[in-house]
Amino acid sequence: MLDRRTFVLGAAVTAVAATSVGTGTANASTPPSGGIGVATLDGVPVTLARIDGRWALLSDNGSVRITAGLDNADLVDLSDDGTRLVAAGSLAGDPVAALWTSADGVTWREARRLHGTRSEFTAVTGTLALGSVVRHERAPEVRVAARRTPSGWTTAPVRGLADGLLASALATTAGGFVCASVDSAGTRVHTSADGVAWSELPRVDGVAVRGLASVSGVVRWFGNEIAGSTPLTGVVGGASGPAAVPADAKALGVTGARAAWLSAGRLLTTAI
Repeated sequence: MLDRRTFVLGAAVTAVAATSVGTGTANASTPPSGGIGVATLDGVPVTLARIDGRWALLSDNGSVRITAGLDNADLVDLSDDGTRLVAAGSLAGDPVAALWTSADGVTWREARRLHGTRSEFTAVTGTLALGSVVRHERAPEVRVAARRTPSGWTTAPVRGLADGLLASALATTAGGFVCASVDSAGTRVHTSADGVAWSELPRVDGVAVRGLASVSGVVRWFGNEIAGSTPLTGVVGGASGPAAVPADAKALGVTGARAAWLSAGRLLTTAI
């Protein structure tokens, strides 16, 4: 099965041209690997990737900065709430779901973790994270939502999402949220007013959806063909076609009015 972990974290990034940006800048000759989610920091799209076993912040302007505070993090997704970045995943090893936040993308602190269970968060916005309690083969048993409140992140069990699948993309809408979960044949899409109770929308066959956006009441998606990895985009319940990016581009997600992709080791974005 293609889930977010195998499809996104398994994508190799072969080269990045780094620009010197203060302390913690990565060596330009060190290739990052992977790429998880996308967010906006000071008006610039960014993602997180691994360099020599450490998490680094990659910007679409070419800069690469090594982070602090994520040494024990196994990250899967990245987003922002307009003022700070939010990363989702689990503590490395026997997985325990956790969320991290950062004001500058470089210094991170743990904001929430689930205790006493094997679990992981796999999709996040600035105010909602979706995850699962998992079995030893990392198949989800119980779906969990974490919602950000003025007093912190609170968790609740989820209803209505497809059993056995991990959330691969999550976005806010005018009426709540929309999420995607990849299965062996494509992507199942669900919508929710509160992030807890979900109902199903038309599925997207043959595509691993990595990014979602609600535009004027229409849900747009961005992803890669499961059979051949071709970058694709379309509308849930409507037309689809090739995305205007290089053929090797891997979809990372959506931030603001931009869809993000990794191509030839570089983070690039396209207008929605």
